[in-house]
Amino acid sequence: MILTTKDEFETHLFIDEITGAYHSKYDELLLQSVFQPILNSSKETIGYEALLRIHDANMQPIRPDLFFQDAKRSLHQILNVERLSRIIHIRNFAQLSQENTQLFLNVLPESAIHFHQHKLENINMSLLEARIKELNLMPQQVTLELLEFHYHDEERLAMAIQDIKNHGFNVAIDDFGCGASCEKRVSSLQPHIIKVDRKLLLQYDKGVTKPLLSAVNLAKKENAKIVIEGIETTSQYEKMKALGVDYFQGFLIGKPLPLHQQNHQAA
Repeated sequence: MILTTKDEFETHLFIDEITGAYHSKYDELLLQSVFQPILNSSKETIGYEALLRIHDANMQPIRPDLFFQDAKRSLHQILNVERLSRIIHIRNFAQLSQENTQLFLNVLPESAIHFHQHKLENINMSLLEARIKELNLMPQQVTLELLEFHYHDEERLAMAIQDIKNHGFNVAIDDFGCGASCEKRVSSLQPHIIKVDRKLLLQYDKGVTKPLLSAVNLAKKENAKIVIEGIETTSQYEKMKALGVDYFQGFLIGKPLPLHQQNHQAA
């Protein structure tokens, strides 16, 4: 069963008595939030990407990217875990959010499609909107990052993404240069933000500059902001800043941590 109502979601949520953070329990899985800061060229924190941490019944970590691509798991389980992760991310972010600070949330292509399928019933997106507004946030503060996974009907996906935009949310293409996050998808979906995969940064470091420069030029062409992911050295940061990159993310900028542990220090 796919979770759809507020009551159904609430049964899987709980609050950590020590930190006050929201967590979720689902099918013997423990879901937790961490957040990684994103800075602009003035070293100001413009937002945080919410990242999911999954542990099994024995408290062994499960990589989210492997979990969401695990053919042994049902689509219902995958979608429910993804939705519950969004709920805890939003609630945790709301506890410490600041005006004009963006929350970046990952979204599977299948989840975007499911929003679109139920737009007449107005179930999923309205529930997300309502929860955001209850927490004194606005859709404009939320950027939904479409993950790099392939989907069999890109035209249908484009319609779903347009629905998301129509509800006031920002849209980003995640991990550009990896999987289905390519120029064709960018041109089709016209995102507000393009997040460049770390692989292109490492290639640039080795002198293979064309892939990353092409991504920067594509962002300018599509009038999208660009985020460079995976910055780990001052040299990488300075090189990307010299290219006129809009936003920066990586271990040099800040590690993924619970939001209350973020020290808000710039690179």
